[in-house]
Parts: sequence; C-alpha cells; structure tokens
Amino acid sequence: MANQRVSNTALGAATCRLIEQYQPENMRLFYDPLVKELIGGPIRTLMHFASMRRLAIQQMDALTPGIYGVQIARTRFIDEAVEHALAQGIGQVVILGSGLDTRPYRLSEMARTRVFEVDLPSVQEDKKKKLQQLYGRLPQQVTFLPIDFDTQSLEAVFSATAFNPASPTIFIWEGVTQYISEEAFRRTLAFVGASAPGSILVFTYVLKSFIEGHSDIPGNAKMLQMVAKRGSPWIFGLDPADVAAYLSPFHLSLSADVGSENYQSCYFKPMGRELVVSKVERIAQASVFRP
Repeated sequence: MANQRVSNTALGAATCRLIEQYQPENMRLFYDPLVKELIGGPIRTLMHFASMRRLAIQQMDALTPGIYGVQIARTRFIDEAVEHALAQGIGQVVILGSGLDTRPYRLSEMARTRVFEVDLPSVQEDKKKKLQQLYGRLPQQVTFLPIDFDTQSLEAVFSATAFNPASPTIFIWEGVTQYISEEAFRRTLAFVGASAPGSILVFTYVLKSFIEGHSDIPGNAKMLQMVAKRGSPWIFGLDPADVAAYLSPFHLSLSADVGSENYQSCYFKPMGRELVVSKVERIAQASVFRP
C-alpha cells in the first residue's frame, strides 16, 4: 500500500510536467520529452486532448487554486539550480525520492555527471523497465539505489557505492518532505550536512501553517482531507521564518527560499502568462559549510 501511495504522488507530479509540454515552445517553462514515456498508458493518451488537460488542471485547482502552477514552477527552479551547480563544477547529483524525475535523461549537462537515484524498490523497478525499453539499456551515468526509508539509512545505502563523500554534490529533494516525519527529515539533513563543503541541497516544503490547518490559503481543509483519504497524508511542514535556523545545526546555510511571488515575477509575468500559483509549497536551497 505504501509503495502504491508513492507511485501515485510521483505520477501526479509527472502528469503536470506532461501537460506543460503542450504549451507553445516560447511559453512553456521546460522541455521534458521523456515524461510521456514514463507515464505511459491511459493518462498519456488522455492528455493528447486539450479538454482533458484543462479538466486535469481544474481538478487539481478545485482543491486549492494554483497546484498545477506551483508544480511546474518548482520543476523550472530546480532545473536551473542543477544546471548552475554543474556549471560551477559539482560532479555528483543525488535525487532523493526520485520517482519519475527525468532530469538525468533530459538535462544535457547530467550526461557527464555521476547520478544517484534513491527511491523505493518497486518505484524504481517500473521506471528502470521503461528506461530499458526506451534506450535499450540503463543509462551508464545513473546508479539506482533502492531504499526503504522506514528501515534503512542513507549512510548504509550509499556505503558500498561509487558515491564520493569528499566530492561536492547537489542533492534534489522534490515533493517529498510533507509526507515524512520530522525525525526522517532531520536524518536526511544530517546525511546531507556531512557531505563535502560546497555541496548543495534544494528541497520543497509545505507551509507548516497549512499542515496544521490554520492557513488562510483557500482550500486548506479540503486539500488535507483529500491527501489523507488517498493514504498519503501531509504530516510535516516548515515556517519560512524558521528555515535558516532549522538548517544551521546541520551545517547547511540557506541561500534561497522562494515561492509563488518569485515564480510569478521570474517566470510567468515575463512571458505574459497568467497562471495561478499556490502559496502552499516553497523551495529552499542551502549549501554545506564547515564552521
């Protein structure tokens, strides 16, 4: 059941990326030609139709307005963070809870980078089968590390791999933190914070006020009820005012914390694109430092 819940959340994020591919080239936030291959089946067929794409966005936004907008904006932000990190010489990428992430296969810079995808075995097996069908083999630069986050530590999973803890790394943690306990969140920060100075962590988080049900964001109660009913409750969030102090004990220095207003001013308004972007989720970016 837990594996199915993870698969469903990964599929929802991938569906948003697929819908975005139907935007005109000069209006879409990113190019992801692979996502349709990983989604496959009925959803890929349905999204060919503009009416079904509109319906999918309407259904998302019926819960709390701007869910589609925030998911595609975070994809663009993380793409840019990865590209900048690799251009600065970082040579390793770790994708925590990788799901249906396609960055190792669509961002050209990652073809020359050591990549580690970390996720539940069942989620990875399905993805690996589709990648093998598409390429004839698994991409050589990617190492798939199966993990049960409830019973295994990241230290143990990485111990017998080619991962070099002395080499700066960018860690991607997208669309995961709201589903895990604070203890699991802190364990992951400790692992990242022990990596080489100059390493980068970019992660999404849901507002603590939303998780606790006292946010003024429309649809708060409805959204929490829906995710709980689907078996994937949101249980952990952060207050933006506390993020820097929260990260500091783990040797992580906050360099960016962005959300709806940033996405509008950097992405949508320059394109002349009118799209609601929810304030429920933000992205934090931090670097590893040594005192």
